[in-house]
Amino acid sequence: MSSVLVPRRSKTWSRKVKISRHVFQTVMVLWVAWLVWEKSQSSTASSPEAFCPFGGFETAWTFITTGKTVSHVHTANLVLAGVVVILALSMRGFFCGWLCPLGAIQEGIRKVGRTVRDSVPPLRKAGRYLNKRLTWLPRVDNVLKYGRYLVLAWALVGAAVTGTMVFREVDPWSALLSILEFEFSTGFVVLIVFLFLSLFLDRPFCRYACPLGAIQGLIGKASPVAIQRNAANCLGCTICNDACPMNLPVNTRTRVTDGGCIGCLECVVACPSKDALALTFSFPTHIPIVSSEDNCEELERLDQEKGEDREGVMS
Repeated sequence: MSSVLVPRRSKTWSRKVKISRHVFQTVMVLWVAWLVWEKSQSSTASSPEAFCPFGGFETAWTFITTGKTVSHVHTANLVLAGVVVILALSMRGFFCGWLCPLGAIQEGIRKVGRTVRDSVPPLRKAGRYLNKRLTWLPRVDNVLKYGRYLVLAWALVGAAVTGTMVFREVDPWSALLSILEFEFSTGFVVLIVFLFLSLFLDRPFCRYACPLGAIQGLIGKASPVAIQRNAANCLGCTICNDACPMNLPVNTRTRVTDGGCIGCLECVVACPSKDALALTFSFPTHIPIVSSEDNCEELERLDQEKGEDREGVMS
């Protein structure tokens, strides 16, 4: 058996990427916390809702047709919506994976849930038992992922027809910005439900109900930036899938162009093979995986060694 292994990814590099993302997320969460505190202390403070990009999309039709905005929408919302479009076109899901405060809060709660589960033996055993028994959950997850597109359609059509932000009443982001006012609302209930679910699921609101994430996923389809998988260096494991907070089957993709990808790079960081996954720049019609006649023989040789490499890694 061959002892040759694929090059390993540097742990130092992986650690730097994770720290960088967490720094971005922490700064955004602290900024939002300051906005919430300022709003609770002064009635004349600027509305935190002015910093919500989705408001710009909700008022887009009304603004285009009448030159006006729907209620609770500010000019800043339109500007931020434009920024989100640019980010989605240039960097796919960067906003969701690196800048969204609500997404960061869900990730933090999920880490707490995992820590508690792993620290308590009965909970750890219960988790393993449920994973073996609830084999139908992935199928349910795949269906629920379309929920955010339904929410998006309802929010945009509702705002265009009624001239009001129909989604605002159930929006957990709006409730989060008013949380220190202790107002019991539908949005507050939705916020609590999704934060509770975050103890057991990765980013449940992002995966199943976020209309802003749905917009970015659709626009991001045109982005030239995406995670590329080199099959010749893939070990055939599921480490990347397990690391993905959006539950994408990364190990079956050649290029991860799924609308659910938030560009967090968790799959790349987790992958033990240095050259299996990478963030690449390539227009959607072009896949930069080796396919020319000049290196077909090299690919065949690597494919033959792939099984041996897996055994070497697992041993």
